[in-house]
Amino acid sequence: MIDIRHIEKILSAALDRAHFLGYAGYSKFDGLDSPLVRALSFNSWLFRLIWTQVIMRAPVNLRPVLLVKKGINPESPALFARANLDMLSMNAVQPFRERAESCLRWLMGNTSADKGNYHGSCWGYHHPWQSPGFFQPPGYPNCYITVIAGVALLHGFRLLGNEAYLTTARSAVNFILSDLEVLHETDEEKCISYVPKMKAGFAVININAQAAAFMAQVGALTGETSLLEQARKLLSFVSRLQTSYGAWYYTTDPRQSLVAHDNYHTGMILDAYLDYENATGDGRFRDHYERGLKFYGENLFLANGAPKWASDKVMPHDVHGSAQGILTFAGAGDRDMALHIASWGLQNFYKGEGEFAYQTGQFLSKRFTLLHWCNGWMARGLGALLSLLRRTEGTGGH
Repeated sequence: MIDIRHIEKILSAALDRAHFLGYAGYSKFDGLDSPLVRALSFNSWLFRLIWTQVIMRAPVNLRPVLLVKKGINPESPALFARANLDMLSMNAVQPFRERAESCLRWLMGNTSADKGNYHGSCWGYHHPWQSPGFFQPPGYPNCYITVIAGVALLHGFRLLGNEAYLTTARSAVNFILSDLEVLHETDEEKCISYVPKMKAGFAVININAQAAAFMAQVGALTGETSLLEQARKLLSFVSRLQTSYGAWYYTTDPRQSLVAHDNYHTGMILDAYLDYENATGDGRFRDHYERGLKFYGENLFLANGAPKWASDKVMPHDVHGSAQGILTFAGAGDRDMALHIASWGLQNFYKGEGEFAYQTGQFLSKRFTLLHWCNGWMARGLGALLSLLRRTEGTGGH
């Protein structure tokens, strides 16, 4: 079993590597950043989707050949800010404070608010992206990236006391409430869209949970009970969609979900439940969280700690699945499970010098690195694990 010093060494190397790269790298869905691919897409959403999927699924990294440039996905500085702040919270002051502040400054200075008429701070991918449900031009804001960035800013405010971080995070709530479509709402529930002007009928479950947790944390800090109510309604909607065996599909319509129940989106929903409860003290969703956590551990990881791709598909093992498992079980206080997943993940994904591989498959493995997807999420998971290990050092328990 790995020990604290080994984890700390790898996390420090990953943070050094990201800082050296200026937080710029390739992203999972950045294939349309290629001028060759754009020309061969003929402005067709279907061709854009096909090219995006081909480059994303290729066993080798086609991006350099197709002239895709490395860029800064806002998710990257957000994740590395959190990991640096984790190190800072364990009294490792430099260079982690300076690097966290640099990442958070970048987020505040690179919002999508100046790219459209939006009501608040927001962020999107730095590249164009075609999904089955919508097309996003570069910088077009979405709920997922906005929440990831907003939560990083909140964490920075808690640890560093910079009011600008809280102000920017509160501004992001305005984007969520005013610019995202309301796809469903009753007195008790609410569902919002992934992006502005999104068509009805394609609702993504995890972003509703994550938006709820984010707004609950903001509301708890600002004293706005209206935000707590909005958060409760979003989580009530997510809770209704939990299956009888404790799982969630990716979308509200299971037929639109490409897999049954996938690894990292499940973990994100669980983290959102925990963050909501910790922020508000409201335990009404505890049963949903516990049933979901049980399903997650029993159905989305193998006995050796390897992450399954989905509940009905083992391969490929994806680094994001390892990272999310570490993060979710560390958050749950399950030291043994978090260490078990981390041990397998570091043994199979860590390449040395702060770099992690993308995927391992039954016959082919993708040993190249996507900065935020591989290094960013593993840094986030290892930071959470280290924090748990430091808190429970010497206890030998959860």
